[in-house]
Amino acid sequence: MFLDAIWKKLHEGLLLRAISLIIFIFLWYGLVLVAREHILSIPGIRLASVPTPLEVWDAFLSSLFTQTYGPVVSYGLTDHTIASLWRVLKGLAAAVIIGAPLGLGIGYFKSVNDFFRPTIEVLRQIPPIAWIPLAVFILVYGKAVFIVFMGIIFPLILNTVHGVQSVDTKLVDVAQTLGADEKDIVLKVILPASLPSILAGLRIGLGVGWMCIVAAEMVIEMPIGLGYHIWNMGSIGKYPEMVAGMVVIGAIGYLMNGMILFTEERLLKWR
Repeated sequence: MFLDAIWKKLHEGLLLRAISLIIFIFLWYGLVLVAREHILSIPGIRLASVPTPLEVWDAFLSSLFTQTYGPVVSYGLTDHTIASLWRVLKGLAAAVIIGAPLGLGIGYFKSVNDFFRPTIEVLRQIPPIAWIPLAVFILVYGKAVFIVFMGIIFPLILNTVHGVQSVDTKLVDVAQTLGADEKDIVLKVILPASLPSILAGLRIGLGVGWMCIVAAEMVIEMPIGLGYHIWNMGSIGKYPEMVAGMVVIGAIGYLMNGMILFTEERLLKWR
């Protein structure tokens, strides 16, 4: 019975994922340990300065909550994470409100495509990080949110356009035969059929947006946020706290991707 349970977990891939993570942690610890014992040396890399997994774990626990030292406030990872997530969610909401309808219009209406496509094709070639100087010098509020928005909106638009243009034309013909107008066709035929591509674009864009918020918080030097935390801890030599922040970023990105995949499975059972 016990072996059957193990085999079932192995079949589901959970055990393999756990083994992969454990191997990575042991390799990480082993490389740092042999470097500190002067057994291994890699030219150009100060491997001995890399914190071990245990040091990172201790730093994570000690820096989890905000602490106050007189007039000085040292924000914890919890507050840094909340601040970064809030900026990402605001950028995501703006990108969905603008990008999804725009993608539907570009994909379905030729006139909308002719009007917006050239501008979009030019702007999407600019990396989101390249917008940081413009945000710093032009915007008074929402600098980091704007960078997240720029990271999410173009994958969302392009995937939405692809989804619309991939809809079987027979579905549109049937809807028109049954007397559906343009509004009904877009909302009841095009939108549901395009939903897989829209969610795929959302997942890709959210991954880009999450990377953008970290870079933006580093460059803009905001007083709170995971990007600021990592840069600040590294600049003062607190490498365990720095790596703890990096691990939090990776874990949250993984969870967000999983949440979208879960939502996609729930919404698209008909596929």
